[in-house]
Amino acid sequence: GRIDLSGGDIQHGAGSRLPAQITMEQGPQVGLPGHLDCGACTQDADESGSAASASVQESSDASEAVSENVSDTGSSEAGDEDRDVIPPAFTDAKDGALPAVSHKAGDEYDVLGGITVRDNRTADEDISLEISDDGGYDPDTAGTYTLTLTATDEAGNTSEATLEITVTAVTQALTVIIGEDGIEYSLNESGALAYTSSGTAFRASDVIQVMDKDFFVTEYNAHKAEHTNNGGVPFFPNGVLIVTDEDFGIVQLRISAGSDIQVERDGSVSSDISWNNAIDSAAGGGMFKGFIDELDSIIPDGGYVIMVGNPGDALCRAYLIKSLFCSTYESGSITADSMDVDIAGARIELAE
Repeated sequence: GRIDLSGGDIQHGAGSRLPAQITMEQGPQVGLPGHLDCGACTQDADESGSAASASVQESSDASEAVSENVSDTGSSEAGDEDRDVIPPAFTDAKDGALPAVSHKAGDEYDVLGGITVRDNRTADEDISLEISDDGGYDPDTAGTYTLTLTATDEAGNTSEATLEITVTAVTQALTVIIGEDGIEYSLNESGALAYTSSGTAFRASDVIQVMDKDFFVTEYNAHKAEHTNNGGVPFFPNGVLIVTDEDFGIVQLRISAGSDIQVERDGSVSSDISWNNAIDSAAGGGMFKGFIDELDSIIPDGGYVIMVGNPGDALCRAYLIKSLFCSTYESGSITADSMDVDIAGARIELAE
């Protein structure tokens, strides 16, 4: 490189002379001393250097502070974004209310069963669901109750929904009297199970047939061969079939009215029935399907078989269904959910 010292001198200290202009061209870097003794200018240089150094230090400190602030702020914002603030949701609720439900008084009912709650982060099985206010709910007492359910996710977020439960009264069937108020019956009527062009004979009359066990078995066996259209089984669809013990206590109830329903002596509805409502030329069908083979196990010590079809206005069928199964029944179809009568302990009484 080249240093041009032309252009005059400047005074530097006592008798010293430095060039008025220093021109440096590009070339190898030249190391300069860390301190220049320029007399009066030394102090200024030192102060400037110190100020610059302080300024740099302050700038560095400020930068670190800013960096720390940015780091803290970024961490806080990231934390806010990561924090779960969304509560779980009741999937079937509308305007904070779940669909109303009902059950019969005395039934075991799982209030929380079937309630579905979803969350954006917490798995279904980890969401806490509880009854926060039972509204005085009593499963054994008829009435309408409003309960409050609370769901909580793992982050502690909560949501609520109300559930209205109606408990319906159950009628206790004690004694069902047959033979009054136009409800006729016939005791041990010969030919009632015979085959006719209209089907099994007793189905043509709105009269309740009452047969003791031995008479029923004898009548059944005497006429079964006539029923070739139904596999040797007297065809009996759409009616009521009752089996009682020797004291007319109800042991089993079969109803075919839109649905095929079987109720046991303890009042429970059987989910597994062996009969149906369809005619079957090969295996037999209807309410008597398999009945003769089961009778000894149903009433081993003797008892009664009571039956009625649905001819005309079917008043007798309606009477028995209303008395033993659904207290509001008038006509038409029923389902298992229609039952509001408890037959446990109920008995039949034949009016003189």
